[in-house]
Amino acid sequence: MVNKYDVDEKNTTFNIHNLKRLLQYTKNHRFKLFISFFLSAIATILSLYTTKILQYVLDDVIVNKDIKQLLLFSFIEILLTIFVIAFTKLKDKLLVKINLDIIYDLKNDLFSHIQYLSSDYFDTRPHGKILVRVTEYTEQVSSLITNQLVNTIMNFINLIFVFLFMLTTNVSLTMITIVGVLILILIFASTSKIKRALRQDINNKKANMNAYLVESLKGVSTTQVFNREAVNEDIYANLTTLQIDALNKMRPYSNLGWFSIQNISTFTTCAIYFIGIKVLYPNISVGTIAVMGSYSERFWSPIRSFFNTIDSFIETMTYLERILETIDEEIKIQNCEHPKQASLSGHITFDHVYFSYDGIRNVLDGIEFEILPKQKIAIVGETGSGKTTIANLLARFYDVQAGSIYFDQIEVKEIDLYSLRKQVTIMQQDNFLFSDTILHNLKYGNEQITDHQVKEVCKKLEIDAFIKQLPQGYNTILENNGKTLSEGQRQLLSYARVILNNPKVLVLDEATSKIDVQTEKIIQTKVKDLLKDKTTITIAHRLSTIVDSDKILFIQDHVVKEEGTHEELMKLKGEYYRLYMSQYALYDK
Repeated sequence: MVNKYDVDEKNTTFNIHNLKRLLQYTKNHRFKLFISFFLSAIATILSLYTTKILQYVLDDVIVNKDIKQLLLFSFIEILLTIFVIAFTKLKDKLLVKINLDIIYDLKNDLFSHIQYLSSDYFDTRPHGKILVRVTEYTEQVSSLITNQLVNTIMNFINLIFVFLFMLTTNVSLTMITIVGVLILILIFASTSKIKRALRQDINNKKANMNAYLVESLKGVSTTQVFNREAVNEDIYANLTTLQIDALNKMRPYSNLGWFSIQNISTFTTCAIYFIGIKVLYPNISVGTIAVMGSYSERFWSPIRSFFNTIDSFIETMTYLERILETIDEEIKIQNCEHPKQASLSGHITFDHVYFSYDGIRNVLDGIEFEILPKQKIAIVGETGSGKTTIANLLARFYDVQAGSIYFDQIEVKEIDLYSLRKQVTIMQQDNFLFSDTILHNLKYGNEQITDHQVKEVCKKLEIDAFIKQLPQGYNTILENNGKTLSEGQRQLLSYARVILNNPKVLVLDEATSKIDVQTEKIIQTKVKDLLKDKTTITIAHRLSTIVDSDKILFIQDHVVKEEGTHEELMKLKGEYYRLYMSQYALYDK
């Protein structure tokens, strides 16, 4: 099913196994994590001892007016504080390094997997929804380990130490804090499922906005041509409103969290002072009451952080689930168990091939034909007849539903995918030029070729002159898919690129459709020598480009209706004849 910018993605379910998978990214950082935990524990213990020293100073040193002891313990307090700050800073520095490394690993794993996903994955999803998973989601998920899980563990360790110090100081006052924690747990447990569902809704609305934004940026020129700016603004405003509505639904539960923590922690600390002074004093000292109040604040600090982390944890887990959903997406087009490293001669056979993009309507309906090595083949037919689909199947961007495609009598699925695509190159209808120099664009796919070889091919295609007229010649950087060039110039560069890739089988899908007729004739003459040892398949609407082909396949109703040379098909006076004569009515006898 196609997912659009205004369709929410299907919600995932919580699975603890996802968290275990994420923790695999800490394998190479376990020593640093251990050091971080150790530094955090030491800093906590030292800071707790500073509070313990305060109890002694209040109960003994000040009462006895011992100035020397007061100065000594003041110095110790300052020294301990310096160590606490130093250890905390070092711990934070380690965590930042771990966080950046995990972002690097996670982004690269996700990007690498996306590179190998089949074309139908991208056909059915807005690119903006894929983009947000690689960019924003990965950075948020890495913080799940360093800023959430690690800090939660550290806070838990700190909590244990504080709790032990509280118990050893006074058990009765410690129980007041425990009652407050139990109430807080009850509140968070009763709202966690609701918050998860609301958080997923927020993420879906954010993904929808991102999808529409990317689509709008790609189509901004079309928007301006049709004066659609105001309509698009309304659509985006509506998507923004939906996200704000989702955020507003979440806000009461977020507010409940911090409100509960703040009030319960304040209440328990006040209760310690009140009960300590009104009920337990003078059985316990003023120093004990003061220290227990301080410990209570220290106890609630990690509790506060922990329960705030729960909200972040719920949010980040929804990001993680989307990332793993992408990583778990099946790579449908991949090598068989023992792929063959075949050196192709260019002999191609389509044997009763059936193919459908949506599983409902066949684009190819039992098509069959044979192409011999080094033949120049043309494929023509009406729009939607399946010509481009044949090209996509040759490079195995998709797999057939039935029938088989053979190269040199080897089934295409048995050929190593890298080897296949290195030897079968397609110049597609919509060619993309990268934000790089013209030279690097021309070398794309064949980095081993020399600058001299590139320029020689460009001279033969007579595009060297226009390249040299550009500000930096071959080193001119193309921007925004080469929009500063004409459509024809962009197509000429793309044409040169596929030839420089030096494939065994070259598929030209409307390769010269945006080039004027005179330039097209020059290219056809010049390129013959470059293509003489290659099997060439030309898909064209402009029939003047294919009359010299060794064989022409006329596709109609998703099968090969007619097959032969131009002269043979013209004598047949069938569908090809009618199509040819409709373009060149002046030759109609």
